[in-house]
Amino acid sequence: MNFQIKKASLDDCKGLSELCKSIYVEHYLHLWLEGGKDWYLEKSYSENVILAEIKHPNSDYFMLTIDSSSVGYLKVNYDYSEKSSALEVERIYFHQSHKGLGLGRKLMEFAFALAKQRGKESVILKAMDSSQDAIGFYHKIGFKQIGTLILEDYKLMKPEFRGMIILEYCL
Repeated sequence: MNFQIKKASLDDCKGLSELCKSIYVEHYLHLWLEGGKDWYLEKSYSENVILAEIKHPNSDYFMLTIDSSSVGYLKVNYDYSEKSSALEVERIYFHQSHKGLGLGRKLMEFAFALAKQRGKESVILKAMDSSQDAIGFYHKIGFKQIGTLILEDYKLMKPEFRGMIILEYCL
């Protein structure tokens, strides 16, 4: 398997938007009440949103390709708003068809290296409390739970899926 992780550029905006939407639809349609999916896809993954995030100095997207086909991505925020000594992994996703290939570990190792390059002490991420497979993976690679939160502003999300946990990996 020949994989590559490359920083997304402005030229990648349209393709990245399409990738984000297609992966999200594979994983998370069950979370939403009527109209919620469309609202969230526009709020989070429209080309304009992706473009603004690529341009923002605090964040970067990285695209994961296998044999020149985009199969996943990582979004990081270099300064986590609640702890400046931490890098935040805001998003880490890949297509269902590539589950079990070690790609999650490779993307997390990449994030750890980014954090070290920037002199960070830890990596923080949030996971849905209903995503037991993801939480198990994060614990397995060394993350510890440090908090919880409820997505209060997500009224079109089914209430039972609004819980999140906050995890931290100390470098």
